[in-house]
Formats: sequence, structure tokens, C-alpha cells
Amino acid sequence: MAKTMKGKRKKMTYAQSCQLRALVQYGKVKVPQILRNEGNRFPGFKGIPRSTMYRHSQIPLDGNEPFDKRKQNPGRTPLLNERDYRAVKRQIKILRTFEGSFSSKRLQLSLPEIQQKASNSTFRRHLGKIGYGYRSTRRKGILKQKDLKSRLDYAKRIKRLGLGLEFWKQGISFYLDAVGFIYKQNPLDQARAPTSREWRRRDEGLTFGCTAKGQKEGSTQIKFMVAISFQQGSTQIKFMVAISFQQGVVLCEQYENRLCGRKFSTMIRKKFPVAFMLSINPKSKRVLQDGCPVQNSRRAKRALEKLGAHLFCIPARSPDLNPIENFFHLVGKEIRKEAIDKQVTHETKEEFAMRVKNILLNYPKDKIDKIILSMDKRIEAVIANHGQRTKY
Repeated sequence: MAKTMKGKRKKMTYAQSCQLRALVQYGKVKVPQILRNEGNRFPGFKGIPRSTMYRHSQIPLDGNEPFDKRKQNPGRTPLLNERDYRAVKRQIKILRTFEGSFSSKRLQLSLPEIQQKASNSTFRRHLGKIGYGYRSTRRKGILKQKDLKSRLDYAKRIKRLGLGLEFWKQGISFYLDAVGFIYKQNPLDQARAPTSREWRRRDEGLTFGCTAKGQKEGSTQIKFMVAISFQQGSTQIKFMVAISFQQGVVLCEQYENRLCGRKFSTMIRKKFPVAFMLSINPKSKRVLQDGCPVQNSRRAKRALEKLGAHLFCIPARSPDLNPIENFFHLVGKEIRKEAIDKQVTHETKEEFAMRVKNILLNYPKDKIDKIILSMDKRIEAVIANHGQRTKY
């Protein structure tokens, strides 16, 4: 059956509108007669929609109202006004600063006036009207061509040297890094908050508060220096963590304020000798870490040299080549799970720090071992993906 193309609906001109109104209002002609073009008396109205004809016929001929203004049904009055929209935008900035991620329900509860006006589904619809959507968080550290080349060269060099699984298990004394866990007075609320998604506008991809990585100002972070050695545990809240094969966390040192080269070098002198003794290979004293400026500062390197230790650095923006990053992710999930299971609705900073430290130090060593045992596959994946980030 052949498809028929529907013609364009004709628009009524001002002259046609005046003629139509004169015919209907003064000539006593009915609209259906004009539509049927009775007696070929009304040829100028062919193709104009019936609804348009009826609408124009009702407008007084001597009226001042524009002939093309349609009186639409406006629907119900909006529940939220411009003042409410401004309050929502202000509150989003406040919650980003003090809480990081939050749900639409949490945002609505923080605005009692709006909570009384609209349900959560209506509130989410109004969030969409002002441009906010429940979109995935953007990641920091976008890979450039130079990064792809350095990652690929690194992986090929590792493979060329034949550094197999035994090297990752025993050649590295421990894997070191820093991480921060955000403290909140109501851990249960934080545990139920959405992860990897933010209420944000499309143009807010890399602005403050919309990235998955980075400290939220105003929130409190409990900080540790942690080291794990395959079978013991590792943690840091802004953490400095080290893991070692079959030893778990070998270093878990809490620290206050910002970590600098001087503070880190002091930590190396006081804590690293014990961490090396607890690691799988105390003799090699080889530490794998990323390119953090503090950890690679001149003071830190000098302190490591005095201990006879060696750095084994990975390329920049390569968290998939540092197994301790996966450990941090698992610990974070465990912290949230514990808050939900035990219904922890309030705790102090000291209690939170102790809870996190216990989870880190008592984390199953076999799970840490599995993370380290994946290093060979990580290297192969980087080569196969031509330097792009892998699933790890």
C-alpha cells in the first residue's frame, strides 16, 4: 500500500482572519460552510485547519487582541516558584560542600518549605526544569596522548624485563598510597547515599563537587598512613596505605592536616622500618607508589635512601596499575555495609576513625592477595588497550 504524504497545515494570514470573522460575525455564514467551500464562494481558506478556523471566528472583529494568540489551557499552578528554585540552587552548593554526594530526598528534606509543597517525584521533575539531572560523576585525570604513550611504554618494559608474578608477590615489599574517608555524623545516611552519580547540570562536569575524586571542603576526613603487605591490611582516610603479599596491612598511621614532604619523611624514618619488617620481603625494601608530589619529594626520597629503600613508580594517572586502589574501594564498601548492617546513625570522629582502622587492619588477607595476583593481567590489559585504562 502506497504511503500518502500529509500536506503542511496552512497558516492563516491577518487578511484571511479578518475576512473569516466578517463572514461569521456579520455575514451569518457558518464555519462548516466555509470549510466545504459551498458554491465555490470561499476558495481562499483551503488547507486551513478546522480548529484554526473556529478559533479565529470567535475573536471580535474590532478587538485589540492579536488574532494569532492562542488561549492555551495553562494547567495547574506550579508548586514551586522562582524563589524556591533559587533556594534549591543554594542548597545544592551547601550539600556538595559538606556532604559530597546526596539523593534528591536528602536535598528535599534539607528544605522544609519545599518538602511541604511537593512530593519527591514532583520535586525531581522541578529539578529537571532548572537543568539538574541525576548524572554520572565525571572522573579526574583525563588521559592525553602523552599519558597513553608512557603507560604503554611502561607495560611493554615490564613485559620485556620478564617481571612475572613472583616479582609482584615478593619483589615489591609493599604497595603504598594515600586515601581519605569522609566522616559524617550520620554514617547510615551516608551509606545509603548514591555513589558514582551526582545531581548536576550538564555543564558542571569537572567543576567543584561534581567529580568522583577529591576532597569535599567542609567535610572532615580522618587521615591515616597505611601499608599492606600480602596478608595483613591497609588503610588511610586521607590514607597513606601500604599492602604486602601474604602480610596484609603492614602500615596504618593516622595523620592530621595536610601531608607535606617534611611530615612524610618523618613518617618514613619512624614507621617504615617496622613496615619493611612486617612485609613479605624485608630485604628488597622496594616500594611501589604513584606519582604523588609529596611521596616523590626530595625529602622523602632522601629519607628512603637512608633506609636503603628503592622506589618503583608507576606512570601518572594510572590507578589501574596500583592494586592498593582496589583495596581502598573494597574497604569503602565495607564501611558503608557495616553502617547499614549495624544501623549506625551517629558516631564521633574518634569512633569513626577507630571503626575504619579496625576494618583496614582486619580485612581478609586472601582478598588482598587476589588483588596483587592480578598485576600480570593488568599489564597485559594495558598493552592490549594501547595504553587506555583497563577494567581494574
